[in-house]
Amino acid sequence: GRGSWLSVLYALYIAPVGLLAVALMTEQLSFVIILLFAMMFGTLSAFVQPARESLLGFADPELMHQAVAKIVSIQFIAQGVGFLIAGQMDALGVVVLLVIQIAMFAASAVWIRRSHPALKISQTPPSQARKPIAELQEGFNLFIQNPALLHLVFLVFATGFLAFGVYLVGMPLIAREGYNLGAEFYAALQIAFTLGIVTANLGVMRRKKMFNRPGRLMIVSFLWRGSLVGIVALLPSLWVLFPVVFVWGFFSGLSMTLGRTILHSQVSHQFRSRAASVYQLSLFGGAPLGAWFCGMAIEWVGLSSTFIVIACMTLLVSTIAALRSPLWSLTRD
Repeated sequence: GRGSWLSVLYALYIAPVGLLAVALMTEQLSFVIILLFAMMFGTLSAFVQPARESLLGFADPELMHQAVAKIVSIQFIAQGVGFLIAGQMDALGVVVLLVIQIAMFAASAVWIRRSHPALKISQTPPSQARKPIAELQEGFNLFIQNPALLHLVFLVFATGFLAFGVYLVGMPLIAREGYNLGAEFYAALQIAFTLGIVTANLGVMRRKKMFNRPGRLMIVSFLWRGSLVGIVALLPSLWVLFPVVFVWGFFSGLSMTLGRTILHSQVSHQFRSRAASVYQLSLFGGAPLGAWFCGMAIEWVGLSSTFIVIACMTLLVSTIAALRSPLWSLTRD
């Protein structure tokens, strides 16, 4: 069935989480176990994202933006619930939380399987044998032959490098060193950011049609995020900071939906899993590099100066994209 592979992947998540739970219960937790857990969990996640994205191919093309927005909204609402549950760690214990996670992965695997029943497989043998290498080459050619898709990947990489990098490294330091506040304050910033993401996608869900120029809006949202980073660099009062972080999350959520919607509208169904893999690689490949760059820059020039530098770099990338990228003139099909 079309969801059977995704169901299997969610069931396999039980293995790394179970390994961690057993190690804790037997008091055998070590750095090697944690590293093994991270490798197993990360490897599975690399397969889950393309498999999940491929299911969007069964959505109505005219309502693709709504489908993507629903996924993003549910993802971040669930993430918020997860933060709340994780906050009970002292009361419940880590093992109990891991058991809850195992139960949720098992339930997800069953629900996905039931939502996508097995399809009848034709007994007629395929006319041609599949050629994995050739198919992989075709997947890369999608980006080489489609300038809009190629520039989308570049912009997504820039998002990972600049926006995600500064958020992952810079915001915790802003909370601790800029405002001399602790984990609760940073958690409040996370909530404001998440609310912005969810609000943006709830708005997209209400639209009957996709934006006429999704590429242009994505570039503008990237520009706005850079501007907001510059405002955060000034260490404004909390009355200004929280709305700024909310709007930052709003444009981030909008960009997430726009990017994935453009991807699905530009790629035929049979290539969407491969295209989604490249998309995710660009995003999450840029994030650790951006985090490293942000951390090094903070060491060299200081916290606020690093935020200003990243804001200026974002402005530069946005300007180049507006002037030279085919995304700027991309229209809704």
